[in-house]
Amino acid sequence: MMDVDHKTNLTLRKYFYTLKSMKFTSITYTLSAVLLLGFSIPLVFAQTPDSGLSADCQMPIPPNLNSVDHFLGMGHFQQDCKKDLSAAVAAFSQAIKLNPQAEEPYYHRANSYAAMGNYQAAVTDYTEVIRQNTGRLGFSTGAYWHRARAYEKLGEKQKAISDLTQLIGNNSSLNAEEYLFRANLYKELGNKESAIADYKIAEKLLQQYADGVFHTGMMDTRYEQMLDQVRNELSSMGVAVTVPKTTTGNILRTIAKTEVERALNLARLQSQHPTVKNFDAQLQDLYKQLANTQPQVESGVVKNLIANAAYEKIDDLKIERSQLLTKYTLDSPIIGVIDSQTSELESLIHRNKF
Repeated sequence: MMDVDHKTNLTLRKYFYTLKSMKFTSITYTLSAVLLLGFSIPLVFAQTPDSGLSADCQMPIPPNLNSVDHFLGMGHFQQDCKKDLSAAVAAFSQAIKLNPQAEEPYYHRANSYAAMGNYQAAVTDYTEVIRQNTGRLGFSTGAYWHRARAYEKLGEKQKAISDLTQLIGNNSSLNAEEYLFRANLYKELGNKESAIADYKIAEKLLQQYADGVFHTGMMDTRYEQMLDQVRNELSSMGVAVTVPKTTTGNILRTIAKTEVERALNLARLQSQHPTVKNFDAQLQDLYKQLANTQPQVESGVVKNLIANAAYEKIDDLKIERSQLLTKYTLDSPIIGVIDSQTSELESLIHRNKF
C-alpha cells in the first residue's frame, strides 16, 4: 500500500549508512572529481555539514568511493539531499559498472530517470531489473509498479495494464492502488466493465483500510481521499454506491484522539475533575459503538492507534518544549506542564502495549 518503493519492505542503502563509524580528522576533504562512465561529478566534502539538510544528509562522506554500496549511497545522497538527478544517475551507473549483475542499482537509476521525465530510459532499467531479478531482494515488485507508471506516461496504457495485472494476479492483491490505477487505465481505454470491476475491488479494500481490518493501527487520510475518488468514479459510471454514515475507522480515530486529550488533561487535573469525567463518558460511549461494528475490530488495532496517536503528540510536545526553553527555564511551570503531559502520554502508550 505504500507508494515510495511500492510494497518493497527493504531498508535502502542511504547516505552511507555503512560508514557511520568512520571518523575524519582533517577540516576539509576535497575530491575534485570521480570519473563515472566517461564523465565526472565534482564532489566537495566538508566536515561541517549544511545545517539546512536533514540528519541523514549530514552523515560523513568517504573520501574514496570504491564499492557498489558507496555509489548507491552517493546516488541517494545526490538525489534526495542535493536534488541533483543527473549526478544520481551517474552514481548509480558507476555502481552498475562495478557489478552489472546487481539489480538494485538498475532499480534506483530507473527511479532517477523517471524523476527526470526520461521514461523510456526508466522502462529499460526496470525491464532489466525484472529480467535478472534474483528473487532475494524483491525489486521486481517495485519494478513492475514503476514501469507501469512509466508506460502510462509514454501513452502505452495496455503495457501498463499488463504490468499491473502481473502484480494483481488473480485478484489476490491487497493493494488498492494497483486496482485503482488499472481501473483508471481501463476507463481511459473505454473498457467500462473492467474499470467498474477494479473500482469495486479498490473501494472494498480502501474501506477495509479505513476500518483497520489489516491490523496496522495506521489509517492514512490519503486512503480516505482515494476512497472518495473511487466512489465518485463509480457514481459517474452509473453504479450505486452506499456510503456508511459512521464507519469503524471514524470511531477508531475518535477513540485515539479522545484518549490522548484525556491524558493531556489528566496531567494537570485530578481524575475526578468534571473535564476528565466527561472524557471518560465519551470514551465509554465510543467503545460501546465500536463493539457493535461489523466486522469486529481486534483489540490490537485499537491499542496500536492509541499508541501511535500518543507518540505523535509526544513529538509535538518535544518541539514545543524546545521552543519554550528559549524563553523559560527548566523549573518554569509551563515546562512542568509539558513534562507532566509527556509522562501521562508515555503511561498511555505503556497501557496499550500488547
